[in-house]
Amino acid sequence: MNIKSEHKSLIEKYVKATEWLHSDFSEMDDLIEPIMGIRDWDDSTCVRFGDKKLLVSVDGPYSKRLVMKSALIHATTDVVVKGGRPLFALDTLIGIKEEIRDMAESLKRQALAMRIPILGGNTLFEDVEPRCSLTVIGELILENPIRDSTSEEGDLLVLLGEPIWGSQEERIPKAKKLFETWFEILNKIKIHAAKDVTKGGLISTLYEISEKSGMEFELEREIPFPMTRNLDNFLISIPETDYKILLDICRERGCEVHKIGVVR
Repeated sequence: MNIKSEHKSLIEKYVKATEWLHSDFSEMDDLIEPIMGIRDWDDSTCVRFGDKKLLVSVDGPYSKRLVMKSALIHATTDVVVKGGRPLFALDTLIGIKEEIRDMAESLKRQALAMRIPILGGNTLFEDVEPRCSLTVIGELILENPIRDSTSEEGDLLVLLGEPIWGSQEERIPKAKKLFETWFEILNKIKIHAAKDVTKGGLISTLYEISEKSGMEFELEREIPFPMTRNLDNFLISIPETDYKILLDICRERGCEVHKIGVVR
């Protein structure tokens, strides 16, 4: 995939800068043999738990500004896009008491609206910039998690859902529509690869899927969203034969969908 010079710094910051961690921690998979672990370097970890398969993701630390809007939603997309239904979350909060109270109240509103209970965590009162980290645990509802490394030749590249921007009151309905549409899609379509569009924006997400899949992406001349801004919607790679089914589901549910490229 051709990367414009102005985008190379984003790729370095959000993709390449942590590759050493991937290498240093890769042996950890040998201790537990996860379904999807550190060697996969994906959005979530997938492990067996009894007769179930769990998807687990940690995200943050978030600034108070994002916590007051959609931090729980932002963290949850890493589980949902892999084929998981969120079960619960844990939070870690730091800052002065008033800032922590504000963030906790915002997280509670998000948790109740999205039906993702926050069941515990850790809180530290310090006179520092307020921050929050979130761990989300979900149950895999597919046989196998949807990876970001398995695009296939001939696939269409599609953006699902509108960007989750705006106030908290605007973001929650957008996220609920995206998640509900996604769960219906998973019942009817084979998704070859998927990733939420977050760190580094669309350009970093496209780069990661292309590089990990070993495929070349041919993009449309006009893409209706900025390439470098977090969108929080899903980039998916699907067989062209399933595109009409996808469109029909999205039209019925009023969910935005945009074809942005082809896998070569």
